[in-house]
Amino acid sequence: MRKKFLSVLFICLIVISGSGLVFAQGDPALAQKYKNAKPGEKFMIGHITFHLGQEYAIMVYQSIEQACKQMGLNFKGALASTQADWIEQTESMIASGAKAIIYNCPPAEVMPQIAEIANKNNVYIATYFGYTGDIWPGDYGPRWVIDNTPLSDEQTYIPVTLLMEKMEQAGKSKIYIQQGSKSAATISTVLINLGVFQALQSYPKMQLMGFQYGEYGYEGGRVGAESALAVRTDYEGMWSAADSMATGALKALRDRGVEIGAYTASRDMEMTTAQDILKGRFLVTSGFAIPYYGGRLVPMLYDMCVGAWYPTPEEMLQTGKLTVYGRPGELEKLAEAAGIAKHPSFKTGPTEENLKQILTQIKEKNPQYPYDFRLLSVSKTKELGLKIDKTAGAGTTLGAHDYYYIAKLKKFGSVDAWKKHVAALYNYFLDISWMTDLKAAKEMAKKFPKELKTEAIWE
Repeated sequence: MRKKFLSVLFICLIVISGSGLVFAQGDPALAQKYKNAKPGEKFMIGHITFHLGQEYAIMVYQSIEQACKQMGLNFKGALASTQADWIEQTESMIASGAKAIIYNCPPAEVMPQIAEIANKNNVYIATYFGYTGDIWPGDYGPRWVIDNTPLSDEQTYIPVTLLMEKMEQAGKSKIYIQQGSKSAATISTVLINLGVFQALQSYPKMQLMGFQYGEYGYEGGRVGAESALAVRTDYEGMWSAADSMATGALKALRDRGVEIGAYTASRDMEMTTAQDILKGRFLVTSGFAIPYYGGRLVPMLYDMCVGAWYPTPEEMLQTGKLTVYGRPGELEKLAEAAGIAKHPSFKTGPTEENLKQILTQIKEKNPQYPYDFRLLSVSKTKELGLKIDKTAGAGTTLGAHDYYYIAKLKKFGSVDAWKKHVAALYNYFLDISWMTDLKAAKEMAKKFPKELKTEAIWE
């Protein structure tokens, strides 16, 4: 009865909400006021990243470089390890002629200072995972006005539900939970953890344990799993906040003779994870088309630089639409059993084809992801006589290749509502070691403020 009700609910929501896709409107007056270049001008766009020990970060770096080349722009990349690095690399890139800079997982504490530097030097900046409950694009002047962070609760809810369904069918219940980080990309951590809460509501037999942080990388995932193994070794499944973390954790578990690979779920859609899925050593990962997600900020920044587009406040917070990947047919059967097959966010992609056509490019000396990022630019398409294509020429067969604006979703409806929701998440979901089972989750939920939206709907 529970799962039949969920299916009916999701069908109704699809009818009510439609596709959920909202296209950019922009503010033409501000676009002209803050432009810092001319259409067709060749200038530099820089990229600073938090590390390159994760396939996600490498693909983002590569796709930004590819997008710059396609757009006829110069590119410069850099790695930042300390807060001082982020400041120094910013100043160095501006001195080298950058008119826009993209930041991947910067420390939130430095963003106000970086925004101040950008404002003084007439340089645009954009971020992935750049904000918190207190620090927001748009609040620090006119230059930091774009953040591209996935709706990680949506990205978590679907694969965790599929994992719990498979475990329930197999009579398994003990799930090792590997959290993201308390210091890096914390906006993702709190949203990911909310997605776990949402999935747990339909599976009262599940027991959650471990709760170590993997810091979004292979080594952190391995160390976290070793800490979890020091406490107990009877884990039957695992949810990890990132593919690279999951890979490291599975290595540690296998070294101790704990084989749970087929009952592992994660998020990102990296090459190694896709390979493990096809080998039957991993259940599901939820991807937001990393190279598309990474490269598309370049045409957006170009349009801002040349005065073709400037986001409204509701368009500053963006998120890539997700696709889940598993072995052919398995996820669809699990989704039917779980009652989410008609959920508006449930979309599967072809794992093997995506691996061959997109993900293996990460190993190439000169990677070429199947995107023409010029097609995402308002100005460049006009300059070259091209037609705008939101999928950057890749279509939707291998993945969603799409995005929407968080504040425009009916679930929130405004920037203010989203801010209040995120602020509440930081109070309860930066660490979910309290969420040991459904009973504990329901008890904590009694304390949630009304601003905290727990419904597993995003369209």
